[in-house]
Amino acid sequence: MLPTIRFAVIMLLCTLLAGFFIVPTRDMPDNAVVLLDDQTRTYFSPGCANQEKREYRLATAAEARKLNYAPDKKCQDAAGFSQASRSLSGNLMARMGMLAPLPSRWNPDGTWNW
Repeated sequence: MLPTIRFAVIMLLCTLLAGFFIVPTRDMPDNAVVLLDDQTRTYFSPGCANQEKREYRLATAAEARKLNYAPDKKCQDAAGFSQASRSLSGNLMARMGMLAPLPSRWNPDGTWNW
């Protein structure tokens, strides 16, 4: 009986430790506000677009995808359209109340929290 309990505890600890290395990302919601560049048919997150000096028009991410606009490559590489979440073990700890939840990068109305 004792070896079985010891094995179960060791496996639980190994699973918990492995969970710290798996970090999922959260993609931007469809109602997230993006900036469209009609010349290049690309869209930017507000944080990335401020670096450029062009005329943009506001739209939602769903509208940009519907128009077949592509995400800006530099902005995408800089994680401008996603948010790193907690690791799987960190999410478990947050659900148990041991850690505070991470604030979202997007407000419920689609505006951005930078």
